[in-house]
Amino acid sequence: MAICHLACDESQQRLIQDCALFHESDIREIELPITGQTVEIDLLIAGSGITNFIDLAATISDWNIPPATLFIIKDEVYADLSNRLHYHPRIGRSIFHCRASSTTAILEGLKACHQFYTERSKIAFVNSASGHYTTNNISPRWLFQTLMEHLDEYIYFKDTDSKFLAVSRYLTESCGKKSPSEILGLRDFDLFDSAHSKEAYQDERKIALGEIHELYKEEKVIHNGHVTWVATRKLPLHTRSNYLAGSFGLSRDITKSKDLHDKLEEAHERMHSELLLARKMQESSMQQSIPLFNASSGSSKLEIATHYRPSFHLSGDFYSISKAEDGNAMILIADVMGHGVRAAMVTAMIQLAVQQLSDLSNQPSLYMARLNEMLHHTIQSAGQILFATAAYCYIDLNNNQLSYVQAGGNHGLHLSKAKHRCNKFNGTTIAPALGLLPNSEYISNEIDLNPGDEIILYTDGIIEASNGRSDFGERSLQDFFTNNQIDQLDDKMDRLLSSLEQFTGSKQLEDDLCLIGLRIH
Repeated sequence: MAICHLACDESQQRLIQDCALFHESDIREIELPITGQTVEIDLLIAGSGITNFIDLAATISDWNIPPATLFIIKDEVYADLSNRLHYHPRIGRSIFHCRASSTTAILEGLKACHQFYTERSKIAFVNSASGHYTTNNISPRWLFQTLMEHLDEYIYFKDTDSKFLAVSRYLTESCGKKSPSEILGLRDFDLFDSAHSKEAYQDERKIALGEIHELYKEEKVIHNGHVTWVATRKLPLHTRSNYLAGSFGLSRDITKSKDLHDKLEEAHERMHSELLLARKMQESSMQQSIPLFNASSGSSKLEIATHYRPSFHLSGDFYSISKAEDGNAMILIADVMGHGVRAAMVTAMIQLAVQQLSDLSNQPSLYMARLNEMLHHTIQSAGQILFATAAYCYIDLNNNQLSYVQAGGNHGLHLSKAKHRCNKFNGTTIAPALGLLPNSEYISNEIDLNPGDEIILYTDGIIEASNGRSDFGERSLQDFFTNNQIDQLDDKMDRLLSSLEQFTGSKQLEDDLCLIGLRIH
């Protein structure tokens, strides 16, 4: 048996040490406060040095398993304290008392405490009913009161008719009341708006009837015209005998976070709308640039089909198809590193540069070298590392000859109608990507074209489309154009996109996609 004493004088300590009942017990002296101490206490002796007998007795009585406790009281206050200890509603049966002046009374008191401990030790009981979430030497009632008094949360307990049984001070003050007692016995209808009160009552009835076992929701509460948003969790309230007694819950004020969330949603919607507008403008600026290339007879000399699909609102892919001063076709396709706004800013730089380089249209090498210098200067000035792979094509429609330059990667295929063969642009070594290195050299290559031949220009979004196991790849792209002889160029482009979607298993590709088909007539 673990025996502790506090505030005992020397004579009282000797009596405890010499008591024959305690010869095999662990006896130690402790000090106030004893609440929350982890020391084991089976029997406690509080000596005459204690001044707050009633509060201490009530505190000990609130412990999960109160120890047998003997209060040794001075004679001059014994009559009053004895009566109060005996009848106080918060003081339990484990509390004993005796006069400090009588050695016999003290020994009898120690004997009574020992007998109480011995008899209780014979009783088998489960402590979980009293709560196993705390150490024994602490009052769950005090913990509950502390929580209800100081936490800024709406905490409440209700009966099966949704009347308040207990409420936190924060809830009390939020309702404009001074004391929780002013709310006890009321319903939500007496405090809040009818819409919330009706909904809360219906939820609590479902809990009271056992129809639901837990509820979580975000809800709007109006009190005296003031709107509050709360995140609410409610659970059934059971007695120790497992009878359903009502419900209890906690509602947390999330008004500030709700307002912030709504503002973020509004900002997101504005940004979404602005990006959508920017996307439409970006697409329109490219599509409107496509001219007609007709012979003097009015027949088409060059059939053109394009497909452009950003993976994000704004794309890092860019194309420009325009008519040179000599009436021939000049085509640029570019794929900027990355996606989104940063990449789109570089495409805007490219678009601006293209407008300034039209006089170099029939000089592909010089055209690309000048474009590289312009991009490199702008990007380096911004302190960024950005670049674009690209291909520039100049088609002499009178002589059916293609001159092209590639930068940073392969972007072109030539489909020969006569040979029924699709080949990659196979000229000299591909030059560095645009904007990456200054003073780079770009060498042009030529391909002789025949009526019916097709030129396919594409960005990495096509060949790098993945199904999780492999990429679509250049070989598959070549095979597609070799095996699909379709009269309408637009239809052929549509068929390719369908093949990509079938390969990846998704209509949403991970990368920007740009595709240009050109057919010589």
